[in-house]
Amino acid sequence: MSIFRDDFYSTKPSRRSISRIRTSRSNGAMWLAIALLVMGVTILAVIIAQPSESVPVSGEIGQPDREDKGSANAQGAAGSENEQRDGGSGKQGSSGSGSNSNAGSGSGGSNGSGSVGSTWGSGAAGTGAGGTEEVEYRSEVAWAIAQVYDAVVSIVMESDEEITDWNDIYSIGSGIIFRVQGDTAYVVTNHHVASAAEKLEIVLSNGVRKKAELIGSDAISDLAVLKTSSEGISKVAVFGRSSDLQVGETAIAIGNPLGLGYAHTTTQGIISASELRTIPVSLSGNGLLDWEMEVIQTDAAINSGNSGGALINIKGEVIGINTMKIAWFGVEGLGFAIPIDQAAPLIEELVEKGRVSRPYLGITAVSVADYTDREPLDLPKDVKSGVVILSIDGPAKEAGLRAYDVIVRLDETKIDDMIDLRKYLYTQKKIGDPIVVTVYRNGRQRTYDLVLGELPG
Repeated sequence: MSIFRDDFYSTKPSRRSISRIRTSRSNGAMWLAIALLVMGVTILAVIIAQPSESVPVSGEIGQPDREDKGSANAQGAAGSENEQRDGGSGKQGSSGSGSNSNAGSGSGGSNGSGSVGSTWGSGAAGTGAGGTEEVEYRSEVAWAIAQVYDAVVSIVMESDEEITDWNDIYSIGSGIIFRVQGDTAYVVTNHHVASAAEKLEIVLSNGVRKKAELIGSDAISDLAVLKTSSEGISKVAVFGRSSDLQVGETAIAIGNPLGLGYAHTTTQGIISASELRTIPVSLSGNGLLDWEMEVIQTDAAINSGNSGGALINIKGEVIGINTMKIAWFGVEGLGFAIPIDQAAPLIEELVEKGRVSRPYLGITAVSVADYTDREPLDLPKDVKSGVVILSIDGPAKEAGLRAYDVIVRLDETKIDDMIDLRKYLYTQKKIGDPIVVTVYRNGRQRTYDLVLGELPG
């Protein structure tokens, strides 16, 4: 029943008018209520009659437009044999040497991968301890995450103390289980994570702690490999390809930001740039930029503790290893990952030899722009850049180079700073290659021929 307020109108209706209005309004309200009830019943019937939008348990949703353009994991770091990854039965053998049939990703077996290749639907999800449970995936992203989730681990400093509150345990980084071979599981992470403590442990997705041993680390690529017992490990990540990424395609980061209370945080974004970004870094840790890393850019959130975790594509394949972000004030969504195509052969070398072999000139040096010693360099006025030798050994010493020589050219390549020197040595030369070094000493230009050695471990 409507109530008329006196202040809404300039004149008051009579009592008879009010009675007629009340009767009319009462009848109108009744018919309106009946109409609304009929509409509600009709809508409810339509909703009930519609088929469910969820994915059927036994079905798979094909994606014919998604095509694998080559053999994924061609680098061999995961050591798995992918058979018919797109379409077909999608059966996949074990990762590693094949000694553990539960290690790879497959077609709903005990590894818990569910569907394979470019399809998603329902499947067995690994529980992290060898068991499985049936899961119905309601999106491509959820299915992709499930392929890698249990293969991502937290890396912490080893401790004999019993953990009572995971939120109090700080993760120094993340790692990816990429191979199970016999009773050994291999984990890749960042060098800056593995070097943060002498003794390390990994923490599985189910909270189980396992001691880990560092078998190889490389500061230049920021990669390291750990090994641990394979007991209780039910999932191994599969390496994809990073060479053909497209701007805007899905990128998913999995890792352990901050404490273990946030373990296995998963964030979704896109590939933000078509080309790899070149980011200057300080290998020496003294703040002087002496190397450049080529990395994938993504806006998927990457925070402290995510380092070493997985960046995956919509197929659930690892396309990068999360390594850094730009954390300037007011800057958001600038995260970076080491491309898996670059990382895979280095990971394999770390597994086999415990180190990455690189050519060795035999010097410690600093860019002219960063030189602060009192010893004068006596350079010509038109020479403003180069690399100052601080100490000397190996091939450089044998060839006659000296401390405070200023390198300005390697072969025919101009050298302006330490980044130029390292980039030329590590990307253009090999161990045992001859090289011509042009320097300035006491204001005069000199040239030396030498053969590159192997960088000491």
